[in-house]
Amino acid sequence: MAARARRLTRRGLLGGGLVGAAAALAGCGGRTSGAGDPSGTSGGPDASSSPPARARRTPYGDDPSQFVDLRRPADGTEVLGTVVLLHGGYWLPSYGLDQLDPMADRLTGEGWVTANVEYRRTGQGGGVPATLEDVAAAVDALADQDVPLDRVVAVGHSAGGHLAVWLASRTASTPGGAPAVPLSGAISLSGVLDLTTAATAAGSSAPVTAFVGGTPQQRPEAYRQSDPTLLVPAACPVWAVHAEDDQVVPLSQSTAYVAADRAAGGRARRVLVPGDHFSIIDVGADSFSTVERLLGAAPRLR
Repeated sequence: MAARARRLTRRGLLGGGLVGAAAALAGCGGRTSGAGDPSGTSGGPDASSSPPARARRTPYGDDPSQFVDLRRPADGTEVLGTVVLLHGGYWLPSYGLDQLDPMADRLTGEGWVTANVEYRRTGQGGGVPATLEDVAAAVDALADQDVPLDRVVAVGHSAGGHLAVWLASRTASTPGGAPAVPLSGAISLSGVLDLTTAATAAGSSAPVTAFVGGTPQQRPEAYRQSDPTLLVPAACPVWAVHAEDDQVVPLSQSTAYVAADRAAGGRARRVLVPGDHFSIIDVGADSFSTVERLLGAAPRLR
């Protein structure tokens, strides 16, 4: 999938509208079944399927898409903290959390507890506010698990990058309410962080307005509650990691967010890495060492 996607031209990506952009944003490991029908069957597993080896599948709601695959380091391994993983795919049902299974396996082997989150997606009960309520509930549910809570870092790719940074900006007035489990940091991997701008951009306008439920003019309050750039400053450090050759999500998405957060007194940083939109989640790529380094830089809260 990644090799094929890298051969797409920028014109092809932008001209493909909802389906073309969504297929590209699926990234490495994404499933393509139903990619031509955004409201089709869900990609990846559901709560009733068997989890991957070493993972324990834990529901956090009644919907088949409301579950977390929890992996723990081997006995005797120093536990570094907890990483919440949020997959991409333009919030569409054709792609699932199995997209980030290689990352979960790698980080768990290094000593991190990993919580790979599935959530309701556009066309299957998701969107604003449901998807936001889901990821908030999934993180809050960690309080009931025997996992480290003094260092919880959200890591998301593409649309999942939006969700990770949104989690860093939760308040009592956003969907899901104030966080029960505070984050130590958030890492966006080529994330869609400026929803208001993306809602009018070629290639992203259709999936963004489908996710939010309309344009910024039609649903201003929904954008105020879901757009990370409108929710600054984040409550924790945010690293907006972006691939230098990303031809799917423009660098301006990370740049705009970081500028807004820092202007509001936040601690966001933009971090450029080699590669493209797909290699940024490849654990074998040179850029992955940057992700590992930033995870280690997240502070402990107590």
